Amino acid sequence: MSGDFGFWILDFGLGNPDPRSAADEAAERRGGPRGETSSVAVRKSKIQNPKSKIPSGFTLAELIVATTVLTVVMTAVYTAFGSTIRAWRVGESQLHVFQDARTALSVMSHELGCVLGGTEHLFQGGDDEFEFFTVTPPMNVDKGEGPRVMWVQYRFNRTGHTLVRQEALVTDPLPLAPRGEDEVDHSRIKMGRKYKFEIARNVRDFAVTYYWIPPVKTKPGEPPPQWVPPVTLKRSEEGWGLPQGIRVDLTIQDDTATGKETTFTLATAFRGPTTPYNEHKIGGAEEFE
Repeated sequence: MSGDFGFWILDFGLGNPDPRSAADEAAERRGGPRGETSSVAVRKSKIQNPKSKIPSGFTLAELIVATTVLTVVMTAVYTAFGSTIRAWRVGESQLHVFQDARTALSVMSHELGCVLGGTEHLFQGGDDEFEFFTVTPPMNVDKGEGPRVMWVQYRFNRTGHTLVRQEALVTDPLPLAPRGEDEVDHSRIKMGRKYKFEIARNVRDFAVTYYWIPPVKTKPGEPPPQWVPPVTLKRSEEGWGLPQGIRVDLTIQDDTATGKETTFTLATAFRGPTTPYNEHKIGGAEEFE
């Protein structure tokens, strides 16, 4: 049995494999010599694949074009980013200025609405300042946080381009309005130390206008009176009393606006008892349209 088994192995070529390669057998079948098929096949593959001779990578022209495009794109991005940053900085700086202006007018409106009754004769002002007595919490917190009787003045500092608010605590009762042509006794006005606060910056103008409504007399049975335009003045002297209304125009520098300026307007009517317009007393004041 062992001999038969060895015969079958030898017969199938398992024990002694044929050393010829598949390439040699293919060449023998085509009639060519052995051992030359591999080199010929390699040479033919090189001839039939000409792309193998082209080196890989970018040419100089491609690098120049890519660099140029990248430079243009980065320049555009940098320009847009720089413009955005500059606009943000300008807006951020103007935001504080706008907030100061709005806060100043808000505080002013509150204090004008709380003018102390019986002190109408002490109200006075010019075209860029005015002062009065009111009930309001002091800005100087060392004097307390609750409402107090305060003397308050608003004025325009043209040198520093700021809106200045001054205050002082009233310590004694204020004098009553004098009778007839008598003047106010200022010696009876007792106040504490004055404190100054700059409540708005970059102020270009601060204009104050005072409004007086002429009284209209009607008789019973007559039709209602027609509207009478108010008398507008640029000053209010001590002793004239409290006008019916006041208007404040606060102009600040605004680099984002076309005219480089922005105006905030406060127009308020006094809620307390005001002084009737006296043409004989105030008639000499300069009127304007």
